[in-house]
Amino acid sequence: MKQTRERSFTQEVKALYAREALKRGKNQHVDALFEHVQATPPKQARSLETVSRLLNAAEQLLEEGGLEAATVPAIAAKAGVSVGVVYRRFVDKDTLLRAVWQRYLAQKREQTASILDACMAMHIPLPELLRGMIRGTLDSYRRRRNLLRALLQFSRTHPDPAFRRAAHEINRTSTAAVAMLMMRYRDQIAHPNVEVAIEFMMITLASILQTVVLEAEQPHGLRAPADLEAELTRMMFGYLGIEE
Repeated sequence: MKQTRERSFTQEVKALYAREALKRGKNQHVDALFEHVQATPPKQARSLETVSRLLNAAEQLLEEGGLEAATVPAIAAKAGVSVGVVYRRFVDKDTLLRAVWQRYLAQKREQTASILDACMAMHIPLPELLRGMIRGTLDSYRRRRNLLRALLQFSRTHPDPAFRRAAHEINRTSTAAVAMLMMRYRDQIAHPNVEVAIEFMMITLASILQTVVLEAEQPHGLRAPADLEAELTRMMFGYLGIEE
């Protein structure tokens, strides 16, 4: 029962599935989320729908034109509301974008948790697991390249150090979840310090993908391999000492 409630919290609140939360009498969780991003929590189904439209509109603009495109007037226009409606829900653009960021990461956490649960239940062989992780991560970066680039820029350049620390901690939490799964295969990893190696592998993978896939301009002289997935797989297998 407890796991069901936690799953409901993740799906409906952290991912801002707020209408369902209201139907189930859990709008207090909606309050908590909006307090976290310093916004005004909606109370009625219609208001919840408006908030969802605003977040969707902001996300679309980030994907289409980056941070510069996601202005309050543009968000309001795409959502089909007045600028005043935006400010009744969010103090400013920064608060709105924080909510977009929170929702996106909550959805990714939920997705990652589901995938990890399935992998643990299926007892997937380590080589297959690692290949799937590399392929899935690369695909997700490519599929939402523009949005990820904008959200990464938003979190990296944010003036609030507490927000930057929170962003870093969330990333570490996701990395730790994957590392815990891979530690189940530690007997198949030849690296002398398995725990450190797994964490370093995750950091390396994220750094490479951010540089090669997300950066608008590649560092001078960098030539990305034609088959990035194959090269990442070769690198990770070699570093961890995994037999293919």
